[in-house]
Amino acid sequence: MKQAFYSFIILMAILLGGCRSFSLLTIDLSYPPREGLNDSIQSLLLLNRAADRRFTDDHADTIQLRFFEKQFNLDTVIYDLHASDTLLRVLGDLLFESGRYDVVIPVERFPKRDTLNVYSDPMTWEEAEQLTSLFKTDAVLSLDYHKTDVMARYQRQSYMDPETGEVADVYGADMLVAYIAQFRIFYPAYREEIPSFFLVDTLMWSDLDYDLKELFRRFTYVKPALAESGIAAALSLSGKIAPRWVATPRAVFLSGHPLLRNTAPLVRDHRWNEASGIWEDALPRARSKSLQSKLLFNLALAREMEGNLQEAIRTGIRSYETQYRKVTEAYLRTLDERRKLLNLK
Repeated sequence: MKQAFYSFIILMAILLGGCRSFSLLTIDLSYPPREGLNDSIQSLLLLNRAADRRFTDDHADTIQLRFFEKQFNLDTVIYDLHASDTLLRVLGDLLFESGRYDVVIPVERFPKRDTLNVYSDPMTWEEAEQLTSLFKTDAVLSLDYHKTDVMARYQRQSYMDPETGEVADVYGADMLVAYIAQFRIFYPAYREEIPSFFLVDTLMWSDLDYDLKELFRRFTYVKPALAESGIAAALSLSGKIAPRWVATPRAVFLSGHPLLRNTAPLVRDHRWNEASGIWEDALPRARSKSLQSKLLFNLALAREMEGNLQEAIRTGIRSYETQYRKVTEAYLRTLDERRKLLNLK
């Protein structure tokens, strides 16, 4: 995240520019999704309508043997049930952990498993309404298409050592897993459109070794590579529709006065409500402008941690007007950048 990086650079410049009286914390801040869903969608039912009779869950050794029988030179489509289910389950975890959605993944999550369904047609609104009513969710997030193409290549090359004149063999292996996945969202309360997300990407593995056995001993198996492609697709969609949590540096005053030192454990435990209560009580009694500005700075940070960005900006301005500090100016710029990112007035 560029904004977090620039904030860190500003803080480092301040640190290197002279003696500092503040500490640095690393906190996780939520940033809005790139596309997002309707704000009224709070819960999702996840289904896999892409998996049909073509999808199998063969053992890793069984799949690997197919490639070794072709001397690891093969380009084929693999419909792997485990990879497809990994995509759905990891996506469910990511969406839930984002704090934006409640997620339901039913045991019977493969409604098309007994059919041959080359490309899943959209479910009807009646079906979507029945499902959301049954599982008590706002919408259905359906994986309607999933395909993985595996391209493997093995080659041996001989070369002569210019110093010894000896000829040696080098063995190389490459593997690409290209995935395509399409998700549709069915929100019965709003039937004017069906949001669709089309995900396409390619993962690559490559390695070399003088020993052929050693090369393939450590080279990624096809089955785990398919599962990794499912994880990559889940991360891609989650990044589009769910908030992202970014580790971000923040300054805070925790020294220079007994009151600030005493609240340091609360800050490090992220007990912002308790710490801000102490700072608010102390503010009217603070005699020096230096302490007042530090308390206001900390209160601004507490307001940001509580999710009240506008109040954080107002309190930060009060700190800036009470006593000028470079760190306060930098923090106000950071807050303003975040305000614009969140589309707040």
